[in-house]
Amino acid sequence: MSDRSAAASNTAPGATSTLAELRREAVIEVTGRDALTFLHNQASCDLKQLAADQATRGTFCNPQGRVLADVLILCLGPEHYRLRLRRSILESTLEALGRFALFSKVTLEPAAEQLQLLGVQGPGARAALEALFDSLPEGLLGWRGDAGATVVQLDEAGEAFELWLDATARSDLATTLREALPADDSESAWELAGLRRGVARITAATRGELLPQQLNYDLTGHINFRKGCYPGQEVIARMHYKGKAKRRLLLMQAPAGSAPADGDSLYLAGKDSPAGQVVNAASDPDGQVLALVTTTDSAASEGLRLAPGDEQSLSLVELPYPVPFG
Repeated sequence: MSDRSAAASNTAPGATSTLAELRREAVIEVTGRDALTFLHNQASCDLKQLAADQATRGTFCNPQGRVLADVLILCLGPEHYRLRLRRSILESTLEALGRFALFSKVTLEPAAEQLQLLGVQGPGARAALEALFDSLPEGLLGWRGDAGATVVQLDEAGEAFELWLDATARSDLATTLREALPADDSESAWELAGLRRGVARITAATRGELLPQQLNYDLTGHINFRKGCYPGQEVIARMHYKGKAKRRLLLMQAPAGSAPADGDSLYLAGKDSPAGQVVNAASDPDGQVLALVTTTDSAASEGLRLAPGDEQSLSLVELPYPVPFG
């Protein structure tokens, strides 16, 4: 990669793309001779088949098959992996993995503070980044770069990219991006776009509560059903091969001005027993409120509410993939 700051500072596509600082994200560095074997044995994805220029989604689960963390994993070298996850579960994930790492030649530690995570999205995102980088990834979860500057493509269309920048080595890139692109200081636009892609994120509020199928992780590439054992694998495989997921992840629009939060229960009109749960939610300055919720097909059709006595129900919004209910 090379710096083309002069070209980027005058790039027109900045008007059709925005920059967000991803303060809610964190990165775990996994290094050592046993890094691949250790991660492969703990994660639900198949890291032994991971291409050098491809990231993968995965999960870490407890023995009951409940998801403790969702991660985006990159291999920077034979003994160096990076895992991106929500900051609110960083410490609990390090603690959970650390118990299994005691007898492996592997080191787990949070990324240094100087590692910056940025998001660039919009129709002009690729063009804006082409002014800075010699090459960009192609296709969903493709990536290019090195330990100093990494670019990951998050969608098929090439309109959403994560940048992992070492602030010391690549401070010029971060500065140029901030000068060239409008900033979304609240991360709201970035979060809303993530909800529309239908990829749920585990936070402290939902850690250890949900099965992967209840989060559509079997549909979004987090689970490989052909790999060997990992914590929770038997429970997850049994549901896949012998049962059906009665609860699935759906995208819904909440009433304007409402403030659903991760982990909130959802209700049917006049009933006190929860009929669903908010997994992630976000809103924009115009009052649009979206939420990824896990619930049954019948409850979604009947009309979920944020409280039993609410008059307005949440309305369904189409996801970019079909959702099969059991």
